[in-house]
Amino acid sequence: MLEFWYSEKCNRQIKLVLCVLLCLVIYSCAKVAELSMAFSVMSLGLGALVHLLRQLKLKLQANGQYNSGFDALFFILPCVYWLILIFLLPTQHVWALMLQAVGFSVLGLFVVSIYSHRARRSH
Repeated sequence: MLEFWYSEKCNRQIKLVLCVLLCLVIYSCAKVAELSMAFSVMSLGLGALVHLLRQLKLKLQANGQYNSGFDALFFILPCVYWLILIFLLPTQHVWALMLQAVGFSVLGLFVVSIYSHRARRSH
């Protein structure tokens, strides 16, 4: 899924529609149970972390000696972060809180990746 997001096939209109749909899912889940500010910020941070890890992975050489280790880190670190986040969530309406946390993580990834690839303005 990340490869599609970063590909040329995913244009600005598709990215905008996905962001709006994601915000609607987060909003509808917040009607059931609202995710706290701390969990929202941690989820947004996870999305930004996934983008930064992907950028670092792209900078490594294809046959570098640390490439396989970094691939494992790229997969394991966000998963561990997610597991910790899920276990810390309150137990009431956990499905709505988990959907919001996933949504905020994806939104964090979307915003950071869109901002980092925007056209530079010349003054």
